[in-house]
Amino acid sequence: MYISNQRASLAVPSSLRLEVTTWHQLNAGDTIVLLTSDKLNPRFAGRVDDISPDSRYLWLIQSNGAGRRLFHRAEGFTTLLDSVAPRNTDADIR
Repeated sequence: MYISNQRASLAVPSSLRLEVTTWHQLNAGDTIVLLTSDKLNPRFAGRVDDISPDSRYLWLIQSNGAGRRLFHRAEGFTTLLDSVAPRNTDADIR
C-alpha cells in the first residue's frame, strides 16, 4: 500500500532556502528548487544555467542528472533559492 503525504514531500527548511517572488532576483549559477502542483513531478532542483532578459524563461541544469530543461514563469512555479550555496556578487570579485 502506498500512502502519499504531500506535505512531507514538499517540506523545505526555511533556514536553507528563501522564496523568490520573481526570476529577476536570480543569477546564473544559483542553486534553486522549483515547486509545482503536479503530483507526479512536485519539484525540480538544480543550478540556474541561463535566464531570458525579461525573466520569463529559465534554463535549469537539474541536479538529478536529467540534463538541462527550460521552464516558463507563467506555469506558476514556487521558486526557492538555496541560501547556503555561494552567490556570485561584486564583493567576491576583488
